[in-house]
Amino acid sequence: MKKWVVLFFICYIANNFSQTSISPQFSELNGMEDQFGNTHLFYRIYTSYTNDPFYNMTNDIYHFDLTTSSDSLFLEDYSHSDPVMSYFRTVKDYTFWDDDFSKYIFCGSMGSWEPGPYIKRFDSDYVMLNYLCCEVNHIDISSFDDSLIYAGGFIDDGTIKSSNGGFNWIPVGDTLMFLSLNPFDDNLLFAENYIGFLYRSIDGGNTFHLVDVLNQPASSLFILYDSDQLHIYRLFGNQTLRVSSDKGEAFSWQTKYSSDSKIFISIDESTSGTIYLADKKNILVSTDYGNNFSIYKTLERKIVGINKKPNSDKLYAATKYKIYEITPDTIQVIKSLPVPQEVLSYYPLAVGNKWVYDYWGWWADTTWHGFSGITYREVIGDTLLANGKLYYKIYDLTTFNYPPIIFERIDSSSGKVFRFDNTLGLPSDEYLIDDLFAEVGDTIWSSRHQYQDYFPFICVGEGSFDKWGIQGGRKIFTIFDLTGYTYSLSQGVGVDSIYSSFDFGENFTTLKGCIIDGVVYGDTTTVGVEDEQNPNPTAFKLEQNYPNPFNPSTVISYQLPVTSNVTLKVYDVLGNEIATLVNEEKPVGEYEVTFYSHSGEVRNLTSGIYFYQLKAGSFTQTKKMILLK
Repeated sequence: MKKWVVLFFICYIANNFSQTSISPQFSELNGMEDQFGNTHLFYRIYTSYTNDPFYNMTNDIYHFDLTTSSDSLFLEDYSHSDPVMSYFRTVKDYTFWDDDFSKYIFCGSMGSWEPGPYIKRFDSDYVMLNYLCCEVNHIDISSFDDSLIYAGGFIDDGTIKSSNGGFNWIPVGDTLMFLSLNPFDDNLLFAENYIGFLYRSIDGGNTFHLVDVLNQPASSLFILYDSDQLHIYRLFGNQTLRVSSDKGEAFSWQTKYSSDSKIFISIDESTSGTIYLADKKNILVSTDYGNNFSIYKTLERKIVGINKKPNSDKLYAATKYKIYEITPDTIQVIKSLPVPQEVLSYYPLAVGNKWVYDYWGWWADTTWHGFSGITYREVIGDTLLANGKLYYKIYDLTTFNYPPIIFERIDSSSGKVFRFDNTLGLPSDEYLIDDLFAEVGDTIWSSRHQYQDYFPFICVGEGSFDKWGIQGGRKIFTIFDLTGYTYSLSQGVGVDSIYSSFDFGENFTTLKGCIIDGVVYGDTTTVGVEDEQNPNPTAFKLEQNYPNPFNPSTVISYQLPVTSNVTLKVYDVLGNEIATLVNEEKPVGEYEVTFYSHSGEVRNLTSGIYFYQLKAGSFTQTKKMILLK
């Protein structure tokens, strides 16, 4: 029953996600070795933004010379539209002559309202191929004759070739999309059709015959050739690695690896049988042509491209915001992009920011009980703590922490949020509570609701937040322990919902209003001890504790209309006194006291129902609370 409730709540807070802008991020990584053995990396930076009614997108390719550390724009890939016109240029593929990064040819599509396929040399004008449908996707230069080039148009658009270095082109063979030219044999090339059937030609593209059948939409990235000149590696559908052991001939193809995510491959051209494969955050390696893979390295973020340097132990990998140089012993960042503001805005910490929440729920023993109220958290200052790091000081009634004063900080270089605690013996006296870069499926060893190192949170969904004029993304996290604790972070807002369940009840907390950078959104009024303008109480009152259930602490509030002798005690279900929280005369006013289950006179309390009782003069009231460990 509890699992269904958690899934319902996840669905409730997971609306359709629509991101209107994306700050610069790496989207691809390739590489080459020049004629002197120097490594050149080619990476893309993807950026998009809308400024209605305008739209702009770039996916430009940059050249990073590792020998000289020079970094420059290589090829522009862009799209722009406005109410009057639209224009774009895509770069689908590129390759080089003589292992020289300054001598290249590339292809794609460009134009205004209708796409036009093109091919362009580094030293000539565009060659527009109007007899093709949409774009040119793949291009390869012969290893034996640098004037012979093959290229391929859109699905079923055909294979074309040039015999004069790319200045003129003619169609060849069947209407199949060219994929790759074998670097060891000019007569051997591959193409595919619209449902992913792979065809092989052994006569330079004049005729093709079917060699591999996979009934899926065609979306091959590329083909790599092992140095043994027999094995061929093919990525199919972005998620499947197929390997041929006989130059791509029919019946020689086998699936060696499949994933539910996009994968990337790179081979060591100097070592036959060695292939590197990136799947999500993991880099795997095989030394037997893909028959067996083992974990080589694991990075912090999902990988978007890899490149193996031949005759070396170096491997390069890119995530959205970092490029790494990896050896068997080291992982070193060699280039990074700044953490975008839209990521940091998932948790806006600034002095004066405040969040007010409605909370409600139910619990049951022999009967059903409901409760509701208002709670809040507020950034009340910042301070440099003993570990030498600057934290925001937060008064937070939504956590299980005691006292309700907590200290949090955001590491702007990693997008991680930490909470200070010098009682746990942790490194740097802090622990992780959020990873703002988390994507769906990521496991995060964080401890938002209370510290524990044995149940990780999982990013289970993305949605959108659209309220009070704030629009942005939403990330949803849950922990599959006994509490079923689920919460969501929204751009420009922070924590906007919390849910927890237990065997005999549930809690719901939803954002009622907030103050972010001095701007008020929604309803931020509260009734409680923080409001010094409230008039004196006119009646005795004992509030329901919050949070409830609790572990290890909970806050109990009460009010007195007249000066009174007050006792506030906690009892177990057998009527045994557990703790005396108040025993003194109190003047008129509103009060709160925190009961916590592991210090002072209170030791080793077990999970279960407890009672707290207020006596003030002739007034007596008792309420139940639940300790859930």
